[in-house]
Amino acid sequence: MLLISSAKWLQLHGLKKNKLTFPQILSQIGFQHKEDYVSILGKLVASRYANGLYHQCITTPDGKLYNLTAKKDLLFHFVDCLTEAIELYKQRMEWLTTESRQIFGVIQEQCITIILDFGVASRVEFNLCQEALSMVFKQQVAQIAKFNLIWGGQDLVKWQEKAVPVTEASIQAAVEWLWAIDHMPAVCHTGPTEAIMEALFDDTIEAVYYFVVGDMPECMKHLLLQKITRSPCPVHTVSFNAREEETIAFLKELSQLTTGRFHAFVERTDYTDKFSTSVSKEDDKSPPTQNSNKLKGNLPLGKRSKQKKLVALAKLLSVHLPGEVLS
Repeated sequence: MLLISSAKWLQLHGLKKNKLTFPQILSQIGFQHKEDYVSILGKLVASRYANGLYHQCITTPDGKLYNLTAKKDLLFHFVDCLTEAIELYKQRMEWLTTESRQIFGVIQEQCITIILDFGVASRVEFNLCQEALSMVFKQQVAQIAKFNLIWGGQDLVKWQEKAVPVTEASIQAAVEWLWAIDHMPAVCHTGPTEAIMEALFDDTIEAVYYFVVGDMPECMKHLLLQKITRSPCPVHTVSFNAREEETIAFLKELSQLTTGRFHAFVERTDYTDKFSTSVSKEDDKSPPTQNSNKLKGNLPLGKRSKQKKLVALAKLLSVHLPGEVLS
């Protein structure tokens, strides 16, 4: 599928585009029951022609009344169209909530820089981030025009001086660079801010993606707000395994202040397919074979209380919710 927003996707494939909204269908299978204001009577008067001849339907919330005239063949046609639309929506939802889109959201620009902030991630979590980002590179970055990577650790490390064209070779080189990064779990309060500021010096980029692992100290938050809120381009924030609701709230705020988007991924802890011991070794820098089964998502913090309320409401209404309620 194309790397486009859901709003754009709906413009191309939505019910309105295909004349399948309820009012649009009613106008094709019947005619509106008219009423008009009669000045002599001083009130609205509705037509009474063929009273009782047609089945009638009222639209909400406008309350318009339609007389239905369609034959069965036309009704079955719309049933088929709506069935296809439902299947298309299911495919879109499945696409949005799997693989790199579940982890990173959808990259919508053609020229971007990704800022890496691994914080104090453990070795296993660090490897998981490398696995996740490798998937993002191969599935999404590979479809855009230019990109760059900057690691905002103890020392600022740039993959390239400026964004470079996307090719099969550049994607492979980026993956190898990512897996060559040393695991150094230490918080640098200024590193991520400096990395974002460095990215903004490249006037060819359309957006910055700030990939944050875990939580952030307060002093780092204040520095980011001070320096980044006047960004000339959107700073989209991607939270990976945040443990505090305050982190989620801050990253949402930061993205909103820069007219960016926010996305959160929380690793599910019920899977058994952990990284093999060979990957965990400090001296192994080679990219492993991708296995998206290692990256199963859960609800972000701040959404779980909402899920509990939905489950309670469903019980009251005797409604069955799906296994996971997506945010």
